[in-house]
Amino acid sequence: MTFDVGVSNGSSGVQVICYYGSWRSYTTCKIEEINATLCTILIYAFAQIHENGTLKPLDEWADIRLDGYRRFTALKKRNPRLKTMLGVGGGSEGSEKYSKMVATSASRAVFIESVLGYMQKYGFDGVDLDWEYPTRRGGRLEDRENLSELLKEMRIEFDRHNYLMTMSVVPNDASIDTFYEVPQLSKYLDHILMMMYNMHSPTSGRTGHNAPLQSSNRYNVEYSTKAWVRKGGTPAMLILGIPAYGRSFTLADPGSHGIGAPSVGLGLPGPYSRANGTLYHYEVLHFQKALGWTREWSEEQQVPYSYYRDQWVGYDDAESVRRKVEFARKLNLGGVMMWTIDQDDPRGLTGEKFPLLNVINNEYAN
Repeated sequence: MTFDVGVSNGSSGVQVICYYGSWRSYTTCKIEEINATLCTILIYAFAQIHENGTLKPLDEWADIRLDGYRRFTALKKRNPRLKTMLGVGGGSEGSEKYSKMVATSASRAVFIESVLGYMQKYGFDGVDLDWEYPTRRGGRLEDRENLSELLKEMRIEFDRHNYLMTMSVVPNDASIDTFYEVPQLSKYLDHILMMMYNMHSPTSGRTGHNAPLQSSNRYNVEYSTKAWVRKGGTPAMLILGIPAYGRSFTLADPGSHGIGAPSVGLGLPGPYSRANGTLYHYEVLHFQKALGWTREWSEEQQVPYSYYRDQWVGYDDAESVRRKVEFARKLNLGGVMMWTIDQDDPRGLTGEKFPLLNVINNEYAN
């Protein structure tokens, strides 16, 4: 089921923004398997930048030689109201090249010209900046102000082509003012994508949920979202990030398996995620059905967790996603974002295809 939305430069209608991990095109979710009717905006993750500030593909074979970019933007043929965007950056990039790129008007112009070239050549409708993070990881103190200058200059050029411009931002309220001039983001961006996940690390020594809606401390979706509003984020521009994956832990004692239980490190990899400390939503469902993992619900945090022997995962399921959409609607946010749709059972291995995206669509349709 899909809902009627309007997507235009300047943001009209509810947004369901979907990241696609292009590295999954080889394995669990080919581009053509994406259901283009479940999202208003699809973001191809990622392109990166050269030392000189021009764009480069993350994977030249997949993106260029296998025509990944054009196959992705061709999804608009299935949904004429869909917008496709190119994500630039990602967690592995760090700040050094981005800090250098935003430092002068000349270097910013080189980047903007390169981005515009990609938009026009491959048919993208805009760009999402995922710089993790200004002023940190090889950055410099001036990054915050220089980022605002970049966005200002990009806005001028993008408006000439009616392109969209978004940015992915941190949830941690203590870092917001360090990384960003929030009023400037609200002024120049179409949407601000709040990455409301990775709130607890499997290396912390205790289990913690990846994305609790609420909790007794600051590390939760509600507190972080309200921090963005308090610091100048326009609610209608703020997009609530929802993960289609969980963070997994290895328990110190299988008999102690609640939130906050002692842990000794990352959980074991799943058959599709293949990464210690991470399980996709549908891997958790499979483990519950096939292996007898126990599902528990935290009323305090409004999210589920699951465990089996010494393995533990905090994840999102249909119920927690439903409550997060309700929360986004209550605060009059611009919509929600999913990282990433290829983690949301694109082949229906545990039942329905894209079950969490369907929950989101159904909630907004009501």
